[in-house]
Amino acid sequence: MFLDDKTKIRLTAAEISALWMQYVNDTASICINSHFLSKAEDDQVRPVIEFALESSKRNISFLKNLFLAEGFPPPLGFTKEDVKPNAPKLFSDSYALMYLRNMSVLGMASSSSAIGLSTREDVISFFKSVLKSAVGLLDLTRELMLSQGNILGRQCFQCPTRLIL
Repeated sequence: MFLDDKTKIRLTAAEISALWMQYVNDTASICINSHFLSKAEDDQVRPVIEFALESSKRNISFLKNLFLAEGFPPPLGFTKEDVKPNAPKLFSDSYALMYLRNMSVLGMASSSSAIGLSTREDVISFFKSVLKSAVGLLDLTRELMLSQGNILGRQCFQCPTRLIL
């Protein structure tokens, strides 16, 4: 059966799964990156964290609108209730960069899979934008880590001794 009106295609199970997972991951990212940003001391790291945070917020905005338009209940995800804003800084800014670099790699992998499994143009377009942001985050983290001599993960944990790999 051929569909004449492609705007009426319902979300497939694969799309729902990928969108749901993206929503949960982005709400977690907002919590984590908000904490990283509030504790950041390095002025070069701050814009990288802000980039990641804004990307996740943009994704959540799209996803909420999509779920609403589809009459699909959004996941609960993570919220401010899951964060202790007065918690002390647990990790160095170098660790935050390493974490964001690893998350960008996972974001590229999951969005690429979602693109391959999706049918609807709006969903494919969304995951292409997620992929583009993940590549952008990878570039930002790599460039900053290289410029700081920290690409191999040295000095990642906030401790009195230097971590030697």
